[in-house]
Parts: sequence; structure tokens; C-alpha cells
Amino acid sequence: MKATAEQTPNVEPTEPLAWAEICARYPDQFVCLVDVVPVEPWSPKIATGKVVGNGPTRREAFDPIRNDLRFTEWTVIFTGKSKKPLRRPPVFFD
Repeated sequence: MKATAEQTPNVEPTEPLAWAEICARYPDQFVCLVDVVPVEPWSPKIATGKVVGNGPTRREAFDPIRNDLRFTEWTVIFTGKSKKPLRRPPVFFD
């Protein structure tokens, strides 16, 4: 069987890692995570997750699983401190 550009390699996630360990292994990179466990329900903070991709951009972190149907829930997040200012909507009080 010929490999084509549309086929992606079989990606295996890492073992579940704590957020601090993810940051230590992939400093200042975007990581694509699956099986994310939040610190508490509905919290945006990550307790653990499995890494399936990483890179200097969101796209490079996500590319390894782009066509992999096994991963239906995932997130891409940056492990370092953002150098861009936060974009906040204007607030109007009437």
C-alpha cells in the first residue's frame, strides 16, 4: 500500500502527565492534549492530559492527529507565558 500525503502516521498518546510535567517536557511550545482532566469540574486549569502533538505553532501541534478519528475531543494549549497582550472585549455599563 502506497503512503499518500493525506495519510497520517499512527500517533500514540503519552502516558497521562501532570500539567507541570507537560510544561517541563515541552517548554514554550504548543501541545495538543487528549484525555484532559481538569483541576476541578468546569475549570480551565489542567490537572493531567496525554500529549499527542507539539510544536512552535498551534497547527504543528494539531497536525499529527488532524485526520485521526480516534481523537474526537482534544485541546491545543501553549505551555509558556504569552508574549501577546490579552484581547479583551470592551465593556459598556449603562
